[in-house]
Amino acid sequence: MTAIERELEDFQRFVLNQSQTEADELMLEDYICLWRARQERPETITAIQEGLDDLNAGRVRPAEDVLSELRQRLA
Repeated sequence: MTAIERELEDFQRFVLNQSQTEADELMLEDYICLWRARQERPETITAIQEGLDDLNAGRVRPAEDVLSELRQRLA
């Protein structure tokens, strides 16, 4: 089975597992948006955690400083 076939099977299971109440109100595009959000969630959580780790470790700069530096470089 190819990767796309597995993904299509997973998507079909996802759609079929939605409650009947939701299914009556959702269009295909809605399912696609929900599916994508579910797929992207772990990456988003990881990125947020990395940002928080940087903040806690002091590896950040005020946005005002960064924007000022960019303006000077682009001027």
